[in-house]
Amino acid sequence: MKKGKPGKPVVKATNIHKIFGNMNHVLRGIDLEVQKGETVVILGASGSGKSTLLRCINLLEEPTAGSVEVDGTIINAGETGREKNAKTLEIRKKTGMCFQSFNLFPHMTVLENIIEGPRTVLRQERKEAENYADELLDWVGLTDKRGEYPSCLSGGQQQRVAIARSLAMKPTVMLFDEPTSALDPELVGEVVEVMERLAAGGMTIIAVTHELHFARDVADRVMIMDGGNWVEEGSPEKIFNNPEQERTKRFLAHIL
Repeated sequence: MKKGKPGKPVVKATNIHKIFGNMNHVLRGIDLEVQKGETVVILGASGSGKSTLLRCINLLEEPTAGSVEVDGTIINAGETGREKNAKTLEIRKKTGMCFQSFNLFPHMTVLENIIEGPRTVLRQERKEAENYADELLDWVGLTDKRGEYPSCLSGGQQQRVAIARSLAMKPTVMLFDEPTSALDPELVGEVVEVMERLAAGGMTIIAVTHELHFARDVADRVMIMDGGNWVEEGSPEKIFNNPEQERTKRFLAHIL
């Protein structure tokens, strides 16, 4: 198992609170540090705050309180104005994200989906963007699908395109929000295999997933969330074989 490189964390979330409306306090003072090259898997029951935390890290949701730092760019909750907008864009450039539902543009081909971000955000020339897109399509095993539309692809193929689209932005960290939960069981493996190769290649990964073999075999750390708080964290061996907290034991009893 690889280890995150010691030093300044590439992702740091400090005292993150997220309140929706007046009553729904989803995150309750979350701290998280992730080292470069580390793979962290977050587990927890539905509604525990896992996906909201990922969305706060890349600022799809703005934290109610706390701060987020990605690769040296820091945003504090409540910041406004042009500087805040610039920092938000910088963090989003550095954080690739794959969702449950793929979120591909249906009116664009596979190739067009992948080059859209590099062309519009990174201002790459089309040839440069296409060349890298072709490398990524080869890497995820979909070279023959570059001219297809998403509706012609299986769910597993769509998710692999979504991963390639995120990687086209050359992110510092990849966030996975239950990337296999919408897939038929026979298609899960092809997506998990791409995630495993990313981790083996040194990509920093934070994954919300219930693919337990990925958590056991690939993660450097497993973190358990419940009610917007951390319950327990440790190596996969510790969490799965010798959990300390009763809430962890109850949760694992339902999924193992």
